[in-house]
Amino acid sequence: MFKKPVASLKSFSPLRSSDKRRLRDEILASFPELKEMESPIPDTPVNAVITPEGLQSAKFTSYIEESGTMYTDAEGTPLWIKISNSKKESLIVPSLYIIWKFPTLIPGLTTWNPVVDKLKNGADLMIPGVVTANTEIPDIEEGCLVVIRARGNRYPLAIGTMAVSGKIIASSRGIVPPKGKAVHILHVHEDQLWIMGNKQNLPSDWASGPKPVLGDEYESTDDEDGDATDNDVRELADSLGTSVVLDVKGKGCTELDDASVTEACERTESTIEAPAHIEAEPAVVLSTAEVDQALSEALLQVLKFKITEANSKELLPMNASTLYSSYVLPNRSRGRAAEADIKKSSWKKLAKWLKAVEKQDLVKCKEIKGELFLLGVSWNHPQLKGFAGHKTVEMEAVRQAKVDARAQADQQANSPNSKVLEVMEAYRPNGSSASLFENTNRSKDGYYTLQELRALLAEYFKEKNLADPKNQRIIKLDEPLREALLKKGENVDRIPRDQTSERLVGNMVLHHFVGYKGQSVKFVKGGVKSILITQEIRTGRKTVTKVSGLEHFMIDVDGFAQEIQVLCASSVAITPLVGASPKLNLREVMVQGPQLKNVTAVLQEKGVPKKYVEFLDKTSKKK
Repeated sequence: MFKKPVASLKSFSPLRSSDKRRLRDEILASFPELKEMESPIPDTPVNAVITPEGLQSAKFTSYIEESGTMYTDAEGTPLWIKISNSKKESLIVPSLYIIWKFPTLIPGLTTWNPVVDKLKNGADLMIPGVVTANTEIPDIEEGCLVVIRARGNRYPLAIGTMAVSGKIIASSRGIVPPKGKAVHILHVHEDQLWIMGNKQNLPSDWASGPKPVLGDEYESTDDEDGDATDNDVRELADSLGTSVVLDVKGKGCTELDDASVTEACERTESTIEAPAHIEAEPAVVLSTAEVDQALSEALLQVLKFKITEANSKELLPMNASTLYSSYVLPNRSRGRAAEADIKKSSWKKLAKWLKAVEKQDLVKCKEIKGELFLLGVSWNHPQLKGFAGHKTVEMEAVRQAKVDARAQADQQANSPNSKVLEVMEAYRPNGSSASLFENTNRSKDGYYTLQELRALLAEYFKEKNLADPKNQRIIKLDEPLREALLKKGENVDRIPRDQTSERLVGNMVLHHFVGYKGQSVKFVKGGVKSILITQEIRTGRKTVTKVSGLEHFMIDVDGFAQEIQVLCASSVAITPLVGASPKLNLREVMVQGPQLKNVTAVLQEKGVPKKYVEFLDKTSKKK
């Protein structure tokens, strides 16, 4: 909600005593636990902490068009926000500045440190991103407030509303987590709401578990057994792989490599026991030397084809965990090398490996606040120049996703209960053309397709013998034809045959119908509005493909976005359509990269005729 600065913010004004009391009562009604909590500030009552002296308020509208009221202290640090739209009327939400004073005020979920980075990019928390192993899942209902903590830390880093109940999330413990959102994120550490405040340091007792603050998730510790660490790695891969999401309004996206989704699924599926009647395949065992080589080649693949010199300014610096999970793992070579893991290498730890690579002068790394970052790459390094590349697990995942998507589409199309899209345009007679239909014993209130009108005219010409004997391509006009075909003020007695149907529809009213075959046809005045595919270059010289007008063809925008995300192996976002009436609730899907071919293929599979798909290319250089 606050990934970007608010769209509008009124001037702040001090709260009157009566308004301050009303706000305090509303807060205590929403969070009755505050009455029993100890004040975090000595000699200061809780009421003075939640509604301090100098409290001020201002109306705001977020960049995703959420409206509400913001309450800050005298220095301008946000303390509370009240979301006041119809869906979340009077929802009082504390900022992290308040939550850190009362860290147990709201029930919480635990996630992985790298996932928090994705939340800061505007993503919602997905169910696979919730740590369930050895972690209590609060029993709270859908729509309730919940805070998000990073594993090993006691203070929340985000707050949002539950997209599903806590029971559903808890039920995924020990199995492959279901897809879908867990939490709609409202406010996250270091977002624009946080930046408005005093940016206080993390509390001194931040860490509460064995994990270091924002530490390397892949480094095993002495007090953790091997099985637990393996589970941690698998769950982290799941959470990162499925963290490519749409936000609560479908108006924001996070930049993630979608191939990690398949990698995560492969790793998770490998942990499920096969039924007793199926003989399990022998596990692939790599030697330490093979693991070292596979990881080294995967890193070269990343540096040559993913984190290139052209896009390095956008991607670097990058923390080591993201480099490993979102880039190195998906770019391992297919086959045996796909089983390579840092813990099975000679280095054992991610940081130790990257420092070894740094000694080869291939990369430059630096440790910042206990976390290792990739800062630069030696693009002219002999290893990098001599590396030819290989087919990766990411490529295989994309290929398999396309195959599965097409197979599913074919299965749905052949299903007796499948919905087949039907698009029709028809014309209705108006005052000038009505007499022609009456003379042919047809209803002047009916709807006629272009083919039906051409057949009607041909039948009328033959019945009335109106073709010129010397030239059959010329039609003689009788009185009904004059009224139906001629424009006002036009005075001719013959016209070419090939102009008759065009002239007739020009004197009729165009209507259209878009629905499913077998559905009762109900025509709407006007023509079918086309789907527009726009290809343009966004900030940072990235090409994106935008699709709008899906609603005109009964296409579910959210479902289309998920389908195109899998097919294109790229991140997507859904935003309100600029210039459209808010009442229509039209939305636009944006996918990273030049995806015209893939988008067009999906639209055709859904039954959208080619003539109703328009393409606008804004990437061409102006001459």
